[in-house]
Amino acid sequence: LRLAGASAKLVDAIQLMEGNLEQPIPMDTIARKIGISRRQLERLFHGYLSTTPSRHYLNLRLSRARQLLDSTDLRILEIAIACGFESPSHFSKSFREHFGQAPNSVRIVAGAGIEPL
Repeated sequence: LRLAGASAKLVDAIQLMEGNLEQPIPMDTIARKIGISRRQLERLFHGYLSTTPSRHYLNLRLSRARQLLDSTDLRILEIAIACGFESPSHFSKSFREHFGQAPNSVRIVAGAGIEPL
């Protein structure tokens, strides 16, 4: 993450996201809580991270899910809920698009002690 010298508002937004993975906050609410417009929030993320706030938030949630798959015995449904997904199918689809493999595959590989390709 390229946050050295980043706007305090950007850091505040990311901290809000990280603190609310289970119950994702709408972008308008995040912008309002840190005292800027949604458009300003989008410009901050694009300028510092070359992504949108929504994409960054999704990436945080998926990274947390990957961590939980690797380090816990939680069921896929429990991980989906813990990472703010409304259904296991939506979680699995998003996970597959992001990591290129299904959550079940990651769990099987992690459980067997095999390094993923």
